[in-house]
This record gives sequence, C-alpha cells and structure tokens, in this order.
Amino acid sequence: MNSLIQRVKVLGKEILSHRVRLAVGLLAAAALFVISFHFLYEGEINKRFLVFTALCLAVGFFIICPRPKDWRLALPVVIAYLVLVPRRMFERIELPVHDLVNLRRGAQLANILIILLVFAVLLLVFQRVNLALSVGGTLILVMGIANYFIALYRDSFLSLNDITAVGTAATVVQSYDLTPSAELWYTILYFLFFIVLGFWCDIPLRGKWYHIAVSAVSILYCVFFFCFWNLSDYREEHDLYTVQYAPYASQLYLGYLLTFCVDIQENIDAGVPAGYSEEKLIEIGEWAEENYAGSDRADDTVTPNVIVIMNESWADLSVLGNIATTEPVMPFVDSLEENTLKGYLYVDILGGLTANTEFEVLTGDTVSFMTVTAVPYQTGQLDHDILALPSVFESQGYQTMAMHPNGPGSWNREEAYGYLAFQDFIDESEFQTDYMYVRSFLSDECNYNEIIWQYENRDSDSPWFLFNVTIQNHGSYYSDDLSALDIRLTEFGQIVEEDWGDTNALETYLNLLKISDNAFENLIEYFSNVEEPTIIIMFGDHQPLFSDHIYDVFFEGQFLTEEEENELKYIVPYLVWTNYDTELTDYGDFSASYLGAVIADYAGLELPAYYKYLLLMMEEYPEISFRNMDEIEQDEMIQNYRILQYNHLRDENYLAELFSVN
Repeated sequence: MNSLIQRVKVLGKEILSHRVRLAVGLLAAAALFVISFHFLYEGEINKRFLVFTALCLAVGFFIICPRPKDWRLALPVVIAYLVLVPRRMFERIELPVHDLVNLRRGAQLANILIILLVFAVLLLVFQRVNLALSVGGTLILVMGIANYFIALYRDSFLSLNDITAVGTAATVVQSYDLTPSAELWYTILYFLFFIVLGFWCDIPLRGKWYHIAVSAVSILYCVFFFCFWNLSDYREEHDLYTVQYAPYASQLYLGYLLTFCVDIQENIDAGVPAGYSEEKLIEIGEWAEENYAGSDRADDTVTPNVIVIMNESWADLSVLGNIATTEPVMPFVDSLEENTLKGYLYVDILGGLTANTEFEVLTGDTVSFMTVTAVPYQTGQLDHDILALPSVFESQGYQTMAMHPNGPGSWNREEAYGYLAFQDFIDESEFQTDYMYVRSFLSDECNYNEIIWQYENRDSDSPWFLFNVTIQNHGSYYSDDLSALDIRLTEFGQIVEEDWGDTNALETYLNLLKISDNAFENLIEYFSNVEEPTIIIMFGDHQPLFSDHIYDVFFEGQFLTEEEENELKYIVPYLVWTNYDTELTDYGDFSASYLGAVIADYAGLELPAYYKYLLLMMEEYPEISFRNMDEIEQDEMIQNYRILQYNHLRDENYLAELFSVN
C-alpha cells in the first residue's frame, strides 16, 4: 500500500512539473466538454451525457499523464488498444451515416482488418507505435468526416477519385453547410480520444532489434492482409462487393472503409473485354455501316451552329411524384413547342459527379462499364487524345469551343478538353462579359451573355459548335430567408402540408429553376432573331439530392419498390430547339451516352461508324446504366459496345476509322 501511495506521489509530482502539458490537457478537456454539451446534451443527465463527459476528461488525462516507462507494462497496453479500439473506430465511422442494421455478415471483421492494415503500414513508415496509432486514427477520422458529407450531399461514399478531385470540391464547398450533426460530433469526440490515447501508447524501446521487430510485425501483417484480400474466398463467401446500381447502398452493406477498398480493387480489375480483337472491331463497324439507314431530314444542305448546354442540376421533379407550386417553375421551357423536341435522359449520377454525364455525352462511352465512383476526366480512363464529338464537328468544318463558368481545373477539364480536341476552352477567368452571381455561383444569365458575346466575336466564316456547362444551380440548397422565395409549394406528394416536414431546400431549388428559366428565355429570344440557322440543346447533368424525408413524401402512396424509386432519381430532361424549320427525329427517352450521336445527327453531320452503332443500339436498349447493367450485360450488342468502348477509351492505338468520318 505504501508503495502504491509513493508511486502516486511521484506521478503527481511529474504531472505538476510539466505545467504546459497540464494546462493544455485541462484546456482541451474543458473545450471539448463545452462543444460536446452544445451538440450532445439532451436536457438530462443520461448515458450519452456520462459518456461524452468521460471522453472529454479522458482526453485531458492522457495529454497530462506521462507514458509508462517500462516496456513490459506498455506492450500489454498497446495490444489492448489494437484489440479493442479498431472495432469501436469502425462503429463510430458508420453511425453518423447509417445504423448498421443492413451490414452484411463478415463486413465488420473486414473493416477492422483494414484499420489494422493502416496502423501496420504507418508503423513500418514511422517506426514508432504512438505515431502509427495517432496518425492512423487521424487519417481514418478525416476520411470519415469527408465521407459523411459526401453521403449527405451526394448520396455516395468518399472514394479515391474524390480525394484526387479535392481541388474541384474546394471551388464549391462554400455553398454547403458543414456544421456537424450530433452523431458526427460524437464520432469526432471518440476519435480525439482514440488519437490522444494512441499517441500516449508507446513502447519505450529503441535500437536495432526494436526496429527489426516492429518492421517484421508490420510486414507480416501486410502479407497476411494480402493473402486475406487476394487469395482467400472470404469476400466472395460473404458477398462483399459494391452495389453498382446505388453507390450509397454499398456503405450500408459493407461499411465505409471496406467499400473504399473494394471500389479501388474493382477499378484495378477492369480489364480487356472478352472477344476483343481488331477483327471483331472491324466486324462491328461494318455491321453498323450496313444496317444504319440514316435519318429523314428536310434539308441536309443546312449547316447550323450548334450550342449544347449542360445545365447544372436541371431537373423536372414531377418525375418523382406529385408537386405543385404557387406559380410555374419553368413557364418558358414548358411553353416551347414550335421547332422544339423534349424528352428525358437516363444518367448514372445523383447530386454530383457532373463530369460523368458530360463525359458520356462528349464521347459516346458509358460510365456504366466502370465502377460507380469512376470519374474518367479525373481518374485516368481518359488519358490520351481520342476522337469524340468535338472532333466529329471539327472534321466537318466547325469551330469548336468549350465553356464553363468556373476554374479550368474543375474536374480536370483543362486537360480532359485537350484530349477531346476542343479548339478553345473559355473558363470564368476569360469571360468578356460582366460577372453576375446567384448565391456564390456565376449565374445562368451571366453564362448566356458570354455565349452571345462569343458567338458575335467568333470567326463567322465557319459554323460554330459550343459545349457549355453551367454552375448556377449547384448544391446545396438552403434559403436563410424563406419570405424572399417567390415560388412556394402548394401540393407535395399525396399528404397534407402538416406532414411535409422541412421543405426549405426543395423550395430554394425550385426558385433557382425559375431563375434559370428566365435566363434561358433571354438566350432563345436572342437566337430567334439570328439569321444563321442555330440548334440549341439543353439537358441536365443530374437531379439535385434531397434529404430522405423529401423523397418519402414524393413516394408516399405510389407503392413503388426501392429499385423503382431509385430509378426515378436518375432521370433528367433534355430539350432541342431550332431557330429554323426542320424535321428532327424524335428519339424519345434515352441514356446520356447516346446524346452525342443524336446531336451529330440533328446537325446533319456525316456520322462515324461508332455513332451509327449507338443509334442502332438505342432502338433496342434506350437505357444503359448501372441500374440495369446486370440484366443486359451478356447481350451481344452490349458486349460489342463494351469492345468498342475499350478500343476507343483504353487503347491508344484505337481504330480511328470507327470514330471518325475521314
């Protein structure tokens, strides 16, 4: 007993002798308690109150308390950390996003093994146990926080592609509310405890044999994990693969870290399609040339200017269910009938990854042959010059231009547009007209004024092809002053207003659509008075993403399956308008990857074999997406499409005659 008291006295003296550490620990505990009280206090002293109070005190304690100086005491503490903490880390990463009820059998163990892999790799790098544990915990926490906001605002999960696109994210992050939820703060608090505890855990040994030992342990675990991941049947036995038709569902079934790793593996595994050969490519091209009958156009001698507008988050929410407002949301678009075609596109993204719909339109290739998180502009699928829609126009005498009211690095467009052979790229820094903003984004009116300026100042000796991407309606959607909104809901779903819940985001979005409609009316009015024949095509890149309760109201009483509800979230409108009389083929509703071929046909261009194949395939398969790929991927036309796309996108020595008209 005396010995114990003596040790406590010695410990107390050591703590008091480190005044800076003591002050930091006390301040940290106090600050964390104040923040936690704000986010987590529920009006009573309950279990959560006791837990967050204990965590705050524990953080302060382990900052203040000196580490064990005897390795025989320190080693069991480290082992206990590795046994107990990873499981809790896994749970705390998931709980801000979902409740774990749908987690597949075996997924928890796989996630824990991934966390231990992070520690093992960092131990090999740093050669210090405390650095491996604390840095590893910090890394997992940062990824978890980012994943939470991606799940919230894009209905997906943080992937390696998102990490490489951090510059793009930085340009729009100011439009989102990044206030953590109570559950997210609870996770942050837990991880701060894990990080501080991990930094406190260290084995007080150094020297050659220590480094040999920690290196051996790290390497042995990495070898074990490699065998588990690549050589065992564990993932197959437990069906631990991503859900292609719904990115968000993958995390519900697998957990975040496992989903992250499986997604990387699936990107790596994408290989040469079965039956791929030059002979097969030539055979497919010849079949397309023989079977494509062409379109009936009233006047093939007209060479119109072509303006294509991919309108950020432009959607017709009536496809989801009943909705009515105090005034029309898109009165001008709805009124267009003369020389106008309207329809819907099926896309593979929701609430974000704009560049994927853009990629499909410009190349004719589909992202549904890739993983759900692939971003070809950003992640290496598009890494060399290819013949695509801009080059098809250029080869037939057109000037080609791309334009976007954001920075040139957004989604790596500056490099991607180079591969796609646009002659010019105008980003926001090169706009010649006055900047005008809606919220923090350049407005559609500003964007369209720049289109008009570029049109008036182009080389008028050649027809003009412009591909424009807007940004005004980028998420998120929230109005601080609801009274300032002109458009309000009068009907929503099939339930009474008292049960609608918070509709702020939905009504804010509808008002943005009205602003877009006004700007588009001005653009059409201008080109209605232009003598040169002009086609304007506008389409949405994806629907906006709303909270679950908004979708619940939309779908209430429709008795749809989960798959049917999911399908409706991936439908966006398109519109084709001309300022001259012409007969355009009404292709109806189809996937975005067909739109480039349709645009080339509407312009009266000679079509390459690839576009002819796409238009033939569209008759049989109007929708090609993640959502139906499992059903159709073994069909011959789809397999041939995969072969064509692989040659077009992945083979630098592709058969140019299939994708050009020269």
